Amino acid sequence: MNDKPRVLLVGAGAVGQVFGTYLRAAGCELSFLVKEKYAEEARRGYTLYALEKRQRAPEPLFLSGFDILVSAPEAARRRFDQVWLCVSSTALRAGDWVEQLARHTGEATWVMLQPALDDRDFLLRFIPPERLVSGMIPFLSFHAPLRPEDTFPPSGTAFWFPPLARGLFSGPPERLGAVLRTLRAGGYPASATGDATRAAAIPTAVLTVTVAGLEAAGWRFERFLQPDSLERVHRAAREAVRIVARHTGARASFVPPLLRPALFKALLPLASRVVPIDLETYLRVHFTKVGDQGRAILRTYIALGRSAGLPVRYLQEFQS
Repeated sequence: MNDKPRVLLVGAGAVGQVFGTYLRAAGCELSFLVKEKYAEEARRGYTLYALEKRQRAPEPLFLSGFDILVSAPEAARRRFDQVWLCVSSTALRAGDWVEQLARHTGEATWVMLQPALDDRDFLLRFIPPERLVSGMIPFLSFHAPLRPEDTFPPSGTAFWFPPLARGLFSGPPERLGAVLRTLRAGGYPASATGDATRAAAIPTAVLTVTVAGLEAAGWRFERFLQPDSLERVHRAAREAVRIVARHTGARASFVPPLLRPALFKALLPLASRVVPIDLETYLRVHFTKVGDQGRAILRTYIALGRSAGLPVRYLQEFQS
């Protein structure tokens, strides 16, 4: 790989911009692949804010000077060392762009960040396993302001890393090593793990069910924390964790005791105090935006559970 890796980021939303900022800090030559309707905005560059404490105005970070592509065939005119997939699980399957891009990016390492259990298998139809690195997203990111009346964070893309958060990645050693070195050179907290997909599977299951319960409660913490709501989430989360553990081989024996309603009730107010933004608003805005992805993940859990003869009754209650 070159001293200055050539990186193509697919998607210039909040996630793509954050990774782009760290990759640029590492000295990478950046290009973004975006839809035509977003190209002009992308060419103007982006302003980002790394959040630390609530109401403390962060210094702006400017991301610009990158190339913009609007179609997969354009990638054939360049050579890329890495291709980062910064789009949702459902966007992967929208059209045939993944297949096209795979044909036009040579021997580049592909880095996937998607959370669905079947995303890796989907990508392996087009990218050989020796070129695919799997990762997970440990930060919150969003387009600010969350509400028109908000003055914090300032207008732009805001992001926040929870304390001690690490971005876990796995993959073929040589490819993985190059990705980790690049990220760390830019100041990103990256670590290797044996299987990032497996490591993220149970946390994703719990989060997906929790978000489904919050949506059913009208995105209001007060309603979500009512006993009947928490009990539904508790039962559905137990089903999801059992299904995911069966499918991935992840250890889950320690998880059921942590899913008790009392713990949800204690942790949500604590999280609201730690996160430097209005957490209730963030969850509503963000997970409404990626709602199709969450519903697809739930459908996958239900399908896997049925095929394995495992209970899915409470998961089904969250299908809309």
